[in-house]
Amino acid sequence: MTASITKKAGKGRTEGVVSELATYFHVKPGHEQEVAAACQRMCEALRQGDIAATIKTGLRDSRHVVFDNGTRLLWATTFETEWDPYIDDAFLTVGFEHFVDWMQHTTEWDTKIAPWIEKSGGLEALTGDKTREGFEGHILANMAGMKQILQDGQQQAAAYFNPVGSLTMPEIAKAHQINAAFQEVLDDPAAEEALQHPALKPLLAQAAS
Repeated sequence: MTASITKKAGKGRTEGVVSELATYFHVKPGHEQEVAAACQRMCEALRQGDIAATIKTGLRDSRHVVFDNGTRLLWATTFETEWDPYIDDAFLTVGFEHFVDWMQHTTEWDTKIAPWIEKSGGLEALTGDKTREGFEGHILANMAGMKQILQDGQQQAAAYFNPVGSLTMPEIAKAHQINAAFQEVLDDPAAEEALQHPALKPLLAQAAS
């Protein structure tokens, strides 16, 4: 069955505000350890990056799986923005160099990705200083080719469920911050009298649950 392509999720499925992307690659013979290490470096780059900027891209999670005795690679990610801006922001915010790091160990690199890079002005034009004049515009002007490569290898999930799919990451982060601040108030003896106000009963009930 051919998956329909939507503005929200590309070829993926959606649960609430969250969409899934699972795209498959073929690992070059003998490169299974190199590709695994490169995937780990990309995750570390995400972990060490500006979390606010990462959340702004719409990213919910990202994982790489090497399987079939080291011959195949899955890149699976979920996101809460629309397909086109999510892929654009992923390459701009994370940096295309981190994708190059693991993509170069796939056979798709030689057959599809490298030709796209050459057609798009070369590797130097797609990586490096993100603040240089014209960099963002150049990336955005050439992303259609990369999106097609990703969709060529993408398979729609047979089924997808996300228990917090109705909430965005900013909403989840804000709720965590509010809860932490409220716990500080609850622990402050000076707030005891104020907390007796009837209007605060719903908050106290939530805190006790």
